[in-house]
Amino acid sequence: MMLKRTVQCVFLVFAVPRLLSYFVARRILGTRAFSAASESIARVPGFRGVYLRQVFYRCVLDSCDLDAYFGWNSVFSMTEARVGERAYVGRFCSIGYADIGAQAMLADGVQVLSGGSEHDTQSSDVAIHDQGQTYRQVRIGEGAWIGAGAVIMADVGRHSIIGAGAVVTQPIPEYVVAVGVPARVIKYRRSDQATF
Repeated sequence: MMLKRTVQCVFLVFAVPRLLSYFVARRILGTRAFSAASESIARVPGFRGVYLRQVFYRCVLDSCDLDAYFGWNSVFSMTEARVGERAYVGRFCSIGYADIGAQAMLADGVQVLSGGSEHDTQSSDVAIHDQGQTYRQVRIGEGAWIGAGAVIMADVGRHSIIGAGAVVTQPIPEYVVAVGVPARVIKYRRSDQATF
């Protein structure tokens, strides 16, 4: 543990130029600066990238555990995201306004959107990108496991498993297995839960 903390301190030094660049860009570009910084740091390969992402996100996200893991080419789009203790975010993930619980695991290619309907679409006479956006935090519960390529638009309960390629459009309770498009519960993980 001591060696790991020492390595993280060393990478904090390497992250300082990126952090300073981000904080300066944020004054000029506003929230767009974060997307650019996240994309830039996502492309750093190997362990160097893993440690840089740990330090960077610890400094800029609302909350981020220093032992969280962020795979190559995974990006965050909102600084309001939260990442719990020892959470794992695989490669090629895209994370919006999310609260990822402790020890949750997101396999490669998972998308956690900022709710199910980010774009306002009330008027057919106005371009969608001119109608504004509405964000809702999506919570991934502690110990949940999200399979590769899943799209998450609603909360996932603690210790639940979401199958690869599933699309979660409605909240998923804790301790279940859900699969499909849209995702539906196919199994309960605890003996004290109801059965089918």
